[in-house]
Amino acid sequence: MEITYDKHGRMNYHPDFHFNQKKPWTTTDEKFLIDMYERIGPDQVSLYLGRTIHTVMTRAYQLRKNGLMPKRSIKKHFPRNGN
Repeated sequence: MEITYDKHGRMNYHPDFHFNQKKPWTTTDEKFLIDMYERIGPDQVSLYLGRTIHTVMTRAYQLRKNGLMPKRSIKKHFPRNGN
């Protein structure tokens, strides 16, 4: 299966990389997301957790909205790998 990207340069679902897609989030997954999102960016977090970038970004938004993850103080752009 070929790796494809959406119009924003995010990797689309690929079973080899997104092995946890559609599975419930564990407490460990959410803790990793909260701790590492700002440090390594959504691209790397998504590969580590085995979920799409869009799913990781959506979960970060939900956690911030619910007060479980700190809001970003400065907009930071992460370089895209492969695009």
